[in-house]
Amino acid sequence: MQFKRLVTVLIVTAAFLAVLPLTVLATSGQTDTTLQPASAETLGPNLLTNPGMDGQYVKQCSARNGAHWVQVPCPADYNSEVGSIKQWETTQVPYGWSAWWQQPNNNFDDPNFFNTYPHFCPDRESTPADCKAWHNPEYRDTLGGPQETGPSRKVAGDNSQKYFTFYSVHEAGIYQVVSGVKPGDRLRFSVFQEAWSTGANDPSKSDLGQRMNLQVGLDPTGGNNPWSSNIIWSAPAESYDKFSQFTVEAVARSTVVSVWTKSRPDMPLQHVDVYVDEASLNVVQGAKPAKPAPVKTTRVITSTKVITNSKGITSTVIVTRTVVVTPVPAKPATSTRIVTSTKIITGSNGITSTVVTTRTVAVTPVATKPVTSTKPVVSPTPSQPISGTLPIPASGIYTVVKGDSLSKIARRFGIPLATLIALNDIKDPDRIEAGMVLKLK
Repeated sequence: MQFKRLVTVLIVTAAFLAVLPLTVLATSGQTDTTLQPASAETLGPNLLTNPGMDGQYVKQCSARNGAHWVQVPCPADYNSEVGSIKQWETTQVPYGWSAWWQQPNNNFDDPNFFNTYPHFCPDRESTPADCKAWHNPEYRDTLGGPQETGPSRKVAGDNSQKYFTFYSVHEAGIYQVVSGVKPGDRLRFSVFQEAWSTGANDPSKSDLGQRMNLQVGLDPTGGNNPWSSNIIWSAPAESYDKFSQFTVEAVARSTVVSVWTKSRPDMPLQHVDVYVDEASLNVVQGAKPAKPAPVKTTRVITSTKVITNSKGITSTVIVTRTVVVTPVPAKPATSTRIVTSTKIITGSNGITSTVVTTRTVAVTPVATKPVTSTKPVVSPTPSQPISGTLPIPASGIYTVVKGDSLSKIARRFGIPLATLIALNDIKDPDRIEAGMVLKLK
């Protein structure tokens, strides 16, 4: 009996331990996809470029006097000391993605130095006790380490994005601008993120006192400013030493949207690392078609007024005004026909009589079905590809033709849309005209 009781206790304990991770995930607000049932929703295709963040990573370049997170093509004969292009040596990102970060303040003579993301905390009497250093993170891929010698830092594919600071904090992430959506589309952006932060060197264990404040965002206007009030952010959350899926939804307000990741750790520990992989942007619900506006016409109304002035002189004034007339939908034409019925009635005295009843009814004609042709309809084949990759001309320029859009041109030549916009200083990506000459490199 005691043995059976012991076995029962062990079984109950094992069941409790098996359920415990599910409880932790539920209370933390995180999602481990291996524990979730398959979604019954029908999602559109993934709209992101390189959603797995795979392949070779390259250094990011930006205009020297512009926003450092807006990518421009890096020149082949790059010189870090001269030119209008700056190459960020410690920032390497996968094709299709850009890095962004809060640039620290390096000017200690600035009277607001300690209130504006100080790059260091000098050992001086004026240094506040709560000072912590801010750095722009170092962006790298995870291929070759530490996943080869320690915990895996990717969800799938051959690579993932890693960025980190050392004994410092940051506000940073990655983003991508996406075209090809419709205003009114409900979109869902999701991505897997993992944090590792510790004052020690154990790659498998984080200091759970840290707060990394991981988030994802979606800008329904397609902007490329990480501090824009248009970005809809998820609530800050944590996921240490394992990947969790972060998700946010928004309704598109343009034909272009942008997706974002973000981290803002609290403590400047020895290791402050973030890993990002396997992103997706899908249409959850398509935009509803707009109702056509009623057709309005105008007509001129003329009226005549007789006016007598103070001197007793009478004059006739013709007043003309134009009014808007909204046509009333025509009612279906009806006709009438006479229906006659005959009833035979037998009275109480046994006498039978015939009664003829006549009534008039309205008849609405039934609409005839349109005649359809059985001849197949052949769609014309476009004379040049709308998608795909074409080599960039040696001249490095392209002349816009009728029917072009920035997103089509970017896909045609394999150029990120954000790069094409930055190269040509385009203010409104939705307005380009035939004959406009664009730089491609």
